[in-house]
Amino acid sequence: MEKTLLIQLRTFNLLQLSEVLNKVYYIELVDLCNNAKKSAAELNELEDHQTTSQYILLCNKIINQVTEMMHIRNDVFIPYYKELHEKNSTNHNCANCSGKCDMQHSMRLVELKESHVAGNDILHQLQMVALPLYSETIYPNAYRILRNQMVLIENTLTELFMVEETYLIPLIVEAQKKIYAVS
Repeated sequence: MEKTLLIQLRTFNLLQLSEVLNKVYYIELVDLCNNAKKSAAELNELEDHQTTSQYILLCNKIINQVTEMMHIRNDVFIPYYKELHEKNSTNHNCANCSGKCDMQHSMRLVELKESHVAGNDILHQLQMVALPLYSETIYPNAYRILRNQMVLIENTLTELFMVEETYLIPLIVEAQKKIYAVS
């Protein structure tokens, strides 16, 4: 991530941060996953090593999980961030609501934190099965391409989690407190 963007993130409100997360991470990760999926299919056609076939299977599983995680962020979390920002802007008071606000707001935060745990499991799996780029065994060049793409996914996902934990979650908690959404 650019150093200037990282510095700017501290000044963003919830809506601005959600837009940056969507553009810089969520959409980018889906694009990276689509590219890696194509590379995995190409490598699968060349497959002549049992070890790379296992790696391809795991890559496809991880690619699907990361893609789904980003779609959930786009379909569920981005609208929630916007709703929370709107409630914050209008000085909404969830204490005056029917009582379901507390649960909905708490649930979104728990879901986000759980996605980090699941994402870290994905990252761990990826690190445990990756074949070395340089070894006695000669792997097809397509393997190196896929391996590099998976490293890009890994690095981007790691950075996303850091940004969400450092900047997003505190903004969510602050906004929830401001609108009396959590007891």
